[in-house]
Amino acid sequence: MTDVQETNNLLPDRPRAIVEAFIDGEPVVPEALKDVLAEAAGRDYLIDLLVLRGVVARMELPAASVASARLGRSMHLKSLATAAAVLMSLFAGYLAGQRVVTPAEARSVEAVVEFHSAPTAPTPTRIITLRPGVNWTESSGGR
Repeated sequence: MTDVQETNNLLPDRPRAIVEAFIDGEPVVPEALKDVLAEAAGRDYLIDLLVLRGVVARMELPAASVASARLGRSMHLKSLATAAAVLMSLFAGYLAGQRVVTPAEARSVEAVVEFHSAPTAPTPTRIITLRPGVNWTESSGGR
């Protein structure tokens, strides 16, 4: 038994299903289709389906749905282009990072200052002498 016969045998109580399958382009058993179309109700149903398909085929989409379909395609292309640009820039950054030579660590220099003797005071340019009671007096807690 073939798939076509199995499909048509599954729906023996719905003879209209064979007409629907025929209209939809599905495979049907020719004898089963002849049996359905032998009846007036089967032929009327076939005509109704053909008329319905013709009406639907002539229908025009509303302008809003056509515009949204075009917008959807352009948005898809824009998002695809954006994703491609991001991937290319990431790849270029990776390659640039691989080619950069990392500098060697800076060498440290240790400076040591040694004092062998205490530093000497510079020679005075002017000497101020302080004499108690004359030009100097102790004003707080002195001896």
